[in-house]
Amino acid sequence: MTGYHVTTHRKLARYNETGGILPPVRFWRSPETAEAWRRKTGRDLILVVDVETAYPMPDHQPPMMAWWTPFLVRTWTRLMAEVDAKAGQE
Repeated sequence: MTGYHVTTHRKLARYNETGGILPPVRFWRSPETAEAWRRKTGRDLILVVDVETAYPMPDHQPPMMAWWTPFLVRTWTRLMAEVDAKAGQE
């Protein structure tokens, strides 16, 4: 399953230092929902993660969009976000 994990530059540095995103790893099922959450929380980055085992987060809206995995995520790719584009212009 492909998911979109919203995070900050500070946390990304920690992920790189520790070799992974420690569980539970929460993520969104679509880039549009992840982008909305990124804007709402003021976080900087969206990472694309692939996980084998995932569960929907209970009591989360919209239903079946927020998921989590109990396993360490060791690989990801960075999805370019609006904030990244602005940082490149400075």
